[in-house]
Amino acid sequence: MQDKTALDPENRALYAEILRVPAGYDLDAALSTTYTLDFETALVVPATLAFHAAENRQETLDTPLALLEGLERLSARIAIFCEAGRIKSVPKGANRLTALLEETVTEVVAPRGGAFHPKLWFLRFSPIGGLGQPRLRLALLSRNLTTDASWDLSLSLDGMVTAHARDQNTPLVELVRALPGMASGRPAPAHVTSMVTSLAEDLARAKWDHPRNINKISFAVNGLNDQVWRPRAGRTLGIISPFVTDSALSTLSRGVDPANACLLSRSEELALLSPETLARFGTRLVLDEMAETEDGEESDEPPGRPIPARGLHAKIFITERYKSTEITMGSGNATTPALINGSNVEVFATLTGYTEDLGTMEDQISPERLGRFLREFVPYEPVDAFQEDAAEARLEGLRREMATSGPALRCEEDDEGRILLHLAAQTEVVIPDGIGLRIWPVVAGIEHCICLTALGADEILLGRLPLRDVTRWIGVQLVDKETGFEQYFTLGTDLVDLPDARTAEILRALIENRDAFLRYIRLLLGDVSEAAKALFAAGQGGGLTGAFGTSQDAPILEHMVRALAGDGRQLRDIERLVTRLRDPDTGRSDIIPDEFLHLWETFRAVMPEDRHND
Repeated sequence: MQDKTALDPENRALYAEILRVPAGYDLDAALSTTYTLDFETALVVPATLAFHAAENRQETLDTPLALLEGLERLSARIAIFCEAGRIKSVPKGANRLTALLEETVTEVVAPRGGAFHPKLWFLRFSPIGGLGQPRLRLALLSRNLTTDASWDLSLSLDGMVTAHARDQNTPLVELVRALPGMASGRPAPAHVTSMVTSLAEDLARAKWDHPRNINKISFAVNGLNDQVWRPRAGRTLGIISPFVTDSALSTLSRGVDPANACLLSRSEELALLSPETLARFGTRLVLDEMAETEDGEESDEPPGRPIPARGLHAKIFITERYKSTEITMGSGNATTPALINGSNVEVFATLTGYTEDLGTMEDQISPERLGRFLREFVPYEPVDAFQEDAAEARLEGLRREMATSGPALRCEEDDEGRILLHLAAQTEVVIPDGIGLRIWPVVAGIEHCICLTALGADEILLGRLPLRDVTRWIGVQLVDKETGFEQYFTLGTDLVDLPDARTAEILRALIENRDAFLRYIRLLLGDVSEAAKALFAAGQGGGLTGAFGTSQDAPILEHMVRALAGDGRQLRDIERLVTRLRDPDTGRSDIIPDEFLHLWETFRAVMPEDRHND
């Protein structure tokens, strides 16, 4: 964010850039908060962090070995907190690798009864070799951890840990420390709580590099207590918010001349506002329909995939005070839950600089910048959607009730080695008349659903699955029978009595033969960046022979010797893989060649110790 182009659409940042690990550093820990989440995006994140070449989302999803290695390498260093019941549904069946996200994703509820709505990333990078100070990165976004292709906004700050705490960071520190205590039903895993505590300590002492022309950065968080923060009033006001309410807009615009007030929102939101509220803003804008897709093009999502949400999703508040401009961005809309009663958990960053450098709202929406994608709002009579709104409210209440009921899945192995999944809940949920409920194991898909009228302490047989398809996630469909209104979502449960071999079974499903094993070994031994480029160039896991050579000519021994001469990280990755794929009783494996096992025992005896945490 610099000069007078903070909202210029030409200033674009890829998600991969925000997550990119600096040269000479490793990812030590990463914390993310989001309202909604989809599994595919969550699967791509570890691969993006592990492989610098993983910049194309679909390319990464089509490369199972890259997803697997990203999860294996980094999932224990990533903690994602999302609103309970807001993981997107996968009716056709989820990728079985979602099982490896079970300890990464923690579902939470807002302590004041609203929505858990903050969107941020906080990352810590440690220098390779252990010499030097760690580096920090904070990213505040308006988008969720999903495939949405909406118009969003992000702020990325790099920094370092100093010797003393800084008051500037106090609101963020309080949010981070509160996260484990917001867990719904299933508590946050112990390693996540420990990592969050460590990150909060560093966040308290973080010093951030300021973007050009920014004199001050301050942070604010709503939804943790009775204190409610909102942007300060000024002589001018600019609001960009996809969702708005009369009460919030009236409060924010109090004392501002309508000639100096500008509002940019979605047309369907503006149509619901009272004339008195609209009159407070002399300029009322919406995003041009042709701007909702890139250059007006249609979605290029593959057939069968849900079309990502589009349109305006950025949230920003711009005010002028004296000679300064204050630009506030973050997760909060101009709504009552976000800025008036503070029931939502929201996070904000305010950047302050001289108006002559940062410009005004009028500068930001000029035809040379964002204005070329906007048009004036023309009032119209909105369609009466009372019945659908009422149905949505009923389903939302039931969704939240289910998310906080403490659902649990108990595993029981049958005589054929399959797993019987028994579903129950700590708190009984009765499905009202007129609402239909279907539940299914996410990997199996909606075709294997069961219909329920209640969920409680009495166990219900949900399914019978091979061990590799067992996860703690269940798909849910709610239907309002009168209107036909539907909601699909994924719910996390507490998975108990899970056999220890589940992860090994998932690995065997992906590394199904000796050639696949050797391809994976080459990936582990290769230079991360070059290996990833070759892996993605090979497409969907097929054709890797050309990328890495055949099993006969690939210089595996040479690469293992090179890894032995280094810090041994690649060899520890191999040890992790071999341990999971070999039989614990015989030490043999149908997937691992005997020659490799003999070679591996030699390397294992002289492998350097892991000093990552020293």
